[in-house]
Formats: sequence, C-alpha cells, structure tokens
Amino acid sequence: MTTEPDANWTQTLNFVRVSVPHAPIAQLDRVLVSEAKGRRFDSCWARQQFCVPSSYLKIASKKLAVVILLFLVSNLTPASMFDSKPLSGSINTLISNTPNMIATFSPEALQTRWFSHYPYDQQALIETPVCGAQVNKFEYATVGGMGEPTNASGALMIPTGTAPQCSGPRPVVLYAHGTAIERSEDLSAVNDPKNPAYNLTIRIILVFVAQGYIVIAPNYAGYDVSKLPYAPYLNEKQQAQDMLDGLTAGRQMLAMIKNGATDGGKLFVTGYSQGGYVSMATLKALDGEGRPATAGAAMSGPYALAAAGDEVFLGHPNFGATVYLTMIANSYAHLPRGSINPGEIFNPLYADAHNLFPGSVDRAHLANLVHAGKIPLTAVFQTPPTGYSNIDSLQAGLFSSIWFDPTNYLVATAFRAAYVSDIKAHPDGAAPLDGSTPDFSTMPPDLPENPENLLRQDLKANDLRDYLPTMPLLMCGANRDPEVPWNQGAGTMTGMLNGKTGQNPSLSFVTLDLDTRGFPGTFTSHGLSDPQNIIMQRITSSAQSAFVAHQYRSEIDKLIPFLGLEGYHTAEEPYCAVAARAFFNLY
Repeated sequence: MTTEPDANWTQTLNFVRVSVPHAPIAQLDRVLVSEAKGRRFDSCWARQQFCVPSSYLKIASKKLAVVILLFLVSNLTPASMFDSKPLSGSINTLISNTPNMIATFSPEALQTRWFSHYPYDQQALIETPVCGAQVNKFEYATVGGMGEPTNASGALMIPTGTAPQCSGPRPVVLYAHGTAIERSEDLSAVNDPKNPAYNLTIRIILVFVAQGYIVIAPNYAGYDVSKLPYAPYLNEKQQAQDMLDGLTAGRQMLAMIKNGATDGGKLFVTGYSQGGYVSMATLKALDGEGRPATAGAAMSGPYALAAAGDEVFLGHPNFGATVYLTMIANSYAHLPRGSINPGEIFNPLYADAHNLFPGSVDRAHLANLVHAGKIPLTAVFQTPPTGYSNIDSLQAGLFSSIWFDPTNYLVATAFRAAYVSDIKAHPDGAAPLDGSTPDFSTMPPDLPENPENLLRQDLKANDLRDYLPTMPLLMCGANRDPEVPWNQGAGTMTGMLNGKTGQNPSLSFVTLDLDTRGFPGTFTSHGLSDPQNIIMQRITSSAQSAFVAHQYRSEIDKLIPFLGLEGYHTAEEPYCAVAARAFFNLY
C-alpha cells in the first residue's frame, strides 16, 4: 500500500539524485514526469541525472526505482521529448526541426584565414587553433519584455578535429553579445563579413571553439529572424530567460547533430558590454533556480545600472549615450507593468528616437540618422543655463562640451531636472554627485532607497547589485572605459562583494582591470586556491601588458585621443575573453 503525498508535496518533498549515465538527452531542464492522477515531479537541473521525490523511492527498493527510471529514460528519444510545441521556459524551446549547418572549418583553415591576421601579442594570448569549428544556426522560442511569446535565433559552434579536446564530452560556453544597433545581428553569419556580428563570431571561434569549447550564442529577441518589434535591452529577467531558452535550444540542436563533441556537463556563462550585464543576469537566474553554472565571466558590463543612469543625468554621459538611452527607454516601455513613456523623456525634436534601434543602420552610418535629424550624435542635454537651478549648478564631466547643445539635444530638460531632483533626494552610493570616483572603503555602493522617478525605479529594478554569486566569478574590464564606466561596473560589484566576504566565506571571485597606465591595474581575488591565483595572476600580467601596448601603438589613440577613447571599449574584449577562458580552465 502506498502513501499519498500531501497537497503541498511539490514544495516539501526532499529529492534524491538518481544517475542515468546513458540518457539520450544529456541535459534535462525541469523535466515533468506525470503520474496517472496528473501530479508531476520537478527534476533538478540534471546533467544525466533525474531528481525524484525521496518519499516515492520508499514505495519500493531504490534498485527497483532505478530500473524503472532507466526504462523510462531509455524510451524517451529526442523526437518524443521534443514533439510538443516549443515554449519558453520548458525543456523544448527549439523551433528548428533539422540542423542548419552554416560552415565548417579545419584548424588549419582557422589559422590561415583569421588567426594569422591578429596582432602577434593577441596571437600569443589566443593561442594557435587546436580544433576546427562547425557553425550551426537555430531558432528558438522565448519571450519579450512583457512576457509575450516570441522567437529568436542563435549560433551553435562545435569543435571538430582529431585532437583529444575536440571531441567527446566538452564544456559549454553560453555567450552573450554586446549592444547591437542593427537588427540583422547574427552570430552564425560566419560567411558574411558585412554582418555586424562577423568579427565577434570569429573571435568567439578562435578563443573558445578552437580550444575545445562548445559555444551557444543567442542573438536575442528583437534581432535577426525574431518577430519581436523591439529589443528588451538591459531587461534583467527577459534577457536572462532569453539566454536560458537559447541554451536549451542549443543543447537540443547539439543532440541532433552528433558530430563527435557532446555536452560534458560543465556550463560557463560569459559576455561582453551589454553581454557582460546579460551574462551576470543569467548567472543570477541560474543561481535563483538552484542550478548554478560551473563558473562565470562577466566582461565590461553596466552591472550597477541605477548608478550608471545617475552618472549620465548628473552630466557625465558615457560614449554612445544617445543610442543607449533610446534603447533603454524603448525597452522599459515594454515591461510587464510598463511604467515609462518615452514621449516624456525626449526632446520633441527627437520624439521617435526610441524606435530607431535596432534598425537597418550600422554604427558606421549612424551619421546618416544624425543628418536626417532623427537623433543627435552626442548631445544628450541642453546647454546651461536651462532655467533649472538644480541642473545648472552641476559640475561638468570629461569632454563636457560634446554632451550639450542649446537646441539639438536628446533628453527633455524638464525630465532631466526631475530626475536630478530625485537623485539628490535618494542618492546612489555608487554615483557621487560631483562625478568623482566613489570610495567604497568609506561609502558602500548601496542602491538608492525608494526613488520616485519612474525611470530610476526601472533602472533600480534591473540593477544587479543584489546578486551574490554562488559559483566562481571573473569580472574583467578597464578603468578608462568611456562607454561602460568601470566605477559603475566591475568597480561597484567588487566593492559590493568585498563587503560581503566576511558573512559569505564561500564567495569566489576575481576582478581584472586591464589598464595599468597611471597606477597599477587592479587584480583582486577572493576564494581562489593558491595554484589558481598563480595562474590567474600570470594571465592577468600578460593581458594587461598586451592591452596597454595595444593602446600605446594605436595611431588613432595617439593622434586623435577623443576617437581613440571611443575605440577603447571594443579593444578590451579579446584580452578579457582570453582571461575568461583561463578562468574557465581552472574548473
């Protein structure tokens, strides 16, 4: 006679892991096994394991339960597992019915076609390709910013070749790309040099795939073949879910292809710029679901999003602010409880600016939109005096003249004045009013309490300072970054984590600042073993030296400092990516 579970069994039962070594599907996410009465088991994030309620194993011997589970799993083929309609958050998000191979390259082809054209210092860090690469494209089900069903696409990059690290069980890297203003962004477009994602795709292949990592790289909802008419830009929950849906679909596609490389069970999450933020949000989501990644590497992202917004409105905009602000406004107008009205944020001259991106214009032709009067190039605010004393008295930041214009400015002055009043009433610990570098040894990087401005509320809701990682985390960037300021990115997160090590002895993180000019670049670590620290210090030294040398020899950096700074942010990515790979290799 069996014992019937109580009504709250899904919340109260303990779970027992049962190994399923030869399951046809390597990763089973939230597997639902229904019994006759319609109840269900929620599995753990299982890497060739089911997790079943321990009370059910009391029904019979554990050996019998294992036999039953093995029977069930052995009869679940990929087709039968995934014949339901693809649905975000389920075990079936893959829309593509068959593999779509875009290209395949041998190790020798990677070396001659791309690797040999990199600067020698970067070649030494990236290392000669050991594996070839097969690039595939897939489409998956996900959601938009309001939770509405939509689709997106992504790339699955698989190592190939005869070297031992090119086949068999391999680690998976989930990669989040940076801000793209062109809707055509497609990380599988390895044969299309005109695609805005082309150069990044090549770097991902050389750094990760050619060294034996499987890479799953979602393009995000709102890009490529996605039917979503906007991009849920810097929307924490949507972007994390988008990545997880892409991960599930990529794993499904990998199970279809069977080219020799299989999912070995280790998951690493990384990304750069916007992708640095998205990777951190994804790590947070995985932790929240009780299935943390093996390790993460967030690179040059605006993690302290509320503080970053305050810095802009205090008169210290980042490069590209006119584009980023419009994308944020359009994104946060599409929240489950959409709070902001872009029409209240922008100067009437640019009332439709929030609908421009992602669009058909790439960064090289952004000036066309400027000349057409669609958006200002750099002017975010009205030149003082504005008639609002609370903003006219603010201290101007670096290159202050380019951020202001008497007429052709992006943000409505009345909105900025209201925003700044809210900053002064509810300050952010990571954004000093005078624009100075925050000192986290004397002032903790606390979030603002109870902001009243609606945009500040949305930025706070999507700020990642409430995240305490349970897995090892690398943060990489450079302290002079003019697009994603260090102080409101890795600097703030490091200050926050340093303040919590006493209460959380299991914390494990590394912070790497690439730029050593003027003062020693930061290398902070906590929770690593001595051998791990030695390895990371070695790669840090090499990456810092190469990055600084790259900055000094860059003609654009020497002759046109203003434009050189604009290229600074992009130049960080290959050095951080190599550091991320070294960090992943520790685990």
